[in-house]
Amino acid sequence: MKFSITSVLSATSAVILLALSAVPASALPAAPAAIQTIEKRAGEISGLNNYSCKPAKGQRPVVLVHATLLTLSSWSDVAPVLIKRGYCVFALTYGVNKAVPGGMGGLNSIESSAQELADFANNVLNKTNSTQVDIVGHSQGGILARYWIKYLGGEGKVYRHVGVSPINHGTTLSNIVTIAKAFGIFYDSQALFDKFAPSFYQMVNTSDFIKKLNAGGDFAPGVIHSNIATKYDEVVTPYETCWQNGAGITNLLLQDLCVLSLNEHLTMVNSNVVIQFILNQLDPVSAKTANCLSIVKGF
Repeated sequence: MKFSITSVLSATSAVILLALSAVPASALPAAPAAIQTIEKRAGEISGLNNYSCKPAKGQRPVVLVHATLLTLSSWSDVAPVLIKRGYCVFALTYGVNKAVPGGMGGLNSIESSAQELADFANNVLNKTNSTQVDIVGHSQGGILARYWIKYLGGEGKVYRHVGVSPINHGTTLSNIVTIAKAFGIFYDSQALFDKFAPSFYQMVNTSDFIKKLNAGGDFAPGVIHSNIATKYDEVVTPYETCWQNGAGITNLLLQDLCVLSLNEHLTMVNSNVVIQFILNQLDPVSAKTANCLSIVKGF
């Protein structure tokens, strides 16, 4: 009987921790891991990853970095708006584990994914003849550039960094992590997850990775940081862990901009209010108020 209960608890913890993605299986994108197919998927967003694009005066290439278990196609609402505004927009699918079917990204160790971002962004800089990029990152994608800047030679290469529900200080996953630890089943599941998705445990608020990421400060000197979160976030919890501490850093709650916004973690990148926030951060001079009217107005 003891074996049966333990097995059930271990299986339950595995299922619960899978909620770090908070993605229904039916909603998962089906982008294969092959680079050629990923590039084809990028081509479905007209104007994305156009290396002949030259940034206008005062602009920099914008690199979009998706969330865990998603791909570059998750930017299908954001990217066209930026491209329409004249930005040179680039995106990659990072962290694909070939042993996991479906081609979803963000599974591999965050260090290796940050290196993928570094290589991708350096290529963008070289091909567009630019010295800096602006980064917009969702969830796990909101911390890769910080790791690149701090540990992988990215210092001075990022001008603006916009986090959309970024996992800056890790997560308790709606206190599920705390409960799993209390029942002694949290660490038993780690070996299983580390085989196909080591990033999952790295995003827990008490992980060694999160401690290393924030050692000496949770921002990059010289970078203009801004973050937006939602109080309905079920993945990055509490939502205040999205915030960064430091002079000049912008931390906003979506519902303070529009109380009617019900977006949770994944749908943040589909919100017109969030898109207006992103536009305002990238170009403060042309900023327009991000509020409930943003929901119904077009871009």
